[in-house]
Amino acid sequence: MSYPETDMAFFTLSATPATAKREGYFTSTTMALMSQLGERRIVEAKSVDGLKPLILSFGRDTALQHPGKSFKIMVTVNRGSRKPRGFDAAYDSEALGTSEWLETTVADPVPHEGMAGVASWGRRYTPFRMDGAEPREASLTEAERLSDDGHLGFKGWAAEVAAILDTIGAPATALGSETRDALVSRYRAHQHPALAAAVLTASSMAEHLAA
Repeated sequence: MSYPETDMAFFTLSATPATAKREGYFTSTTMALMSQLGERRIVEAKSVDGLKPLILSFGRDTALQHPGKSFKIMVTVNRGSRKPRGFDAAYDSEALGTSEWLETTVADPVPHEGMAGVASWGRRYTPFRMDGAEPREASLTEAERLSDDGHLGFKGWAAEVAAILDTIGAPATALGSETRDALVSRYRAHQHPALAAAVLTASSMAEHLAA
């Protein structure tokens, strides 16, 4: 959603250490409100659309200075500034990217076909992780890190699916049988990697037989 510009406003950004836990359909966040990572940053913007990239830039810089830390970005409208139209809705819905570095764990990971459940689905800048395991190696290129194309959680999920396909001896083309958009849809639907691998294998075999 795009919002019209208003008068220039000043904001203070700060990174608060935080973690989140998802139980069913509900997610609770625990924040260390009396502490922060690094220095605050004052930015100015005329609109919500102009503010978001400044928040993401601050988050990326904070993450580089504090690798592996889980945090949430707090945004304060400085005294004397007028909030841009749509600010409250965008901030409350996390549409400004304030939670992209917040690690969210699943309270009760659900196993599938003998495989461990998913402990964390990841976010744009936080990794996907299976229960009881370290995240599979996945990283963002510099271009992905600075654009909307990169998503570390999705890349980790895709790497897990690829590893399962390799383990079960699925055709090398199985992962490429679907478009990236289709795979992203499976990830966003929180489809367990083992289930995704089984579906992709069946689809690849069906295409081979039909050829």
